[in-house]
Amino acid sequence: MRRSLGRYELTRELGRGGMGVVWAAHDRDHDREVAVKVLARRDRGSELTTLERRFLREVRLTSRLRHPGIPTVHDHGTHEGELYLVMDLVPGRALDLVLENGGPLPVEQAADVARRTAEVLSYAHGQGVVHRDLKPSNLMITPDGEIKVLDFGVAAALEPHPGETRFTASNATPGTVVYMAPEQAVGRTVPASDLYSLGCVLYELLTGAPPFTDGSPFMLYHRHANEPVPPLTDRRPDVPDGLRALVERLLEKKPEDRPATAADVAALLAAWATGPAPVAEEMPAHPRLSEIEALRRAGRPARALEEYQELLANGGLDRASALTARAGAALCIGALGRTREALDELRSVLAEQRSLLGPGHPAVIDTRYEIAVLLVRTGERHAAEELLRRLADEEDRVLPARGSGPGRSRALLERLRRMA
Repeated sequence: MRRSLGRYELTRELGRGGMGVVWAAHDRDHDREVAVKVLARRDRGSELTTLERRFLREVRLTSRLRHPGIPTVHDHGTHEGELYLVMDLVPGRALDLVLENGGPLPVEQAADVARRTAEVLSYAHGQGVVHRDLKPSNLMITPDGEIKVLDFGVAAALEPHPGETRFTASNATPGTVVYMAPEQAVGRTVPASDLYSLGCVLYELLTGAPPFTDGSPFMLYHRHANEPVPPLTDRRPDVPDGLRALVERLLEKKPEDRPATAADVAALLAAWATGPAPVAEEMPAHPRLSEIEALRRAGRPARALEEYQELLANGGLDRASALTARAGAALCIGALGRTREALDELRSVLAEQRSLLGPGHPAVIDTRYEIAVLLVRTGERHAAEELLRRLADEEDRVLPARGSGPGRSRALLERLRRMA
């Protein structure tokens, strides 16, 4: 039955879960098809205003996320007491249905899905956003094989009140606890919590079921927190040893024992993903880029920034060149003293470069190095040293022919150590 939600005409139900119902809809004002998620009502009437505030605050935060793997958020609000979220209508199938209909995925495909998901998480974490509810039903495979991660921010908006543990909250269904990190279930959520959930998802992609499935929400939490993960190879003997070891690291009980970042996970998964990590075709660089770069290096960041912004505004750049221009503009912003703004923009560029070029591309390594430099300037020395340690060996391997490439991370790391 068709109905309206303000300017949105809801045409058909796409799915429902513990947090609400998703509809395909027509946006009359913009004449486009969208997806509208209508949040489930909660019984405690006095809590609606609090829920509304949380929801709107979180969506304002996550609506600024811009990544090919995250559906764009177009609108949000309330209508006749119902909270709603409007986003891109993503074609394709959710991973839970893929598994239900076809069983476990081939090893290479499972690794590729997890790698692409990790790239999205890396971008989001760089923007200060943790997903909190990663699971197969929140991962869509589009007809052209892309992965879209749904529901950023919605789970955060529905987090329980302080003092109310996650696994006993009214919205904590077993379907969520099945993929939930031990620390998250008791009210502590960190980026590594998403990596634990990704480990549960990857385990399920390989075996057809997540590590723990039986019991009440409380019992599931207890098992995640205390029981050893059932050996992956008992359920899927053909999983390579290295991939098995990575899944085990993702499923460590303590966040600090998991991989350091989602970017590290994506780089490791590339070894088993279908084919190599994506690499863009070599295209001639836009002739203006080298000229503007020369301006920046000559100590004229304000003028160079104007040139970069003009080039980006005029359009006509291929995606790789546009990312190069954005990175250059960010470095100009940093040189002008707006270090935090530059750092945020470079992290955004890095996530897109990784997706387009692959984690080992020289442009990706350059951006990571510049991020380390900015981290030093902001006083985040520990994070800078961690990044530089990982970069040092990669630079020697990937950039052997560059006069300025090999050794720059080691040199900066050594200077930091002497300063200590």
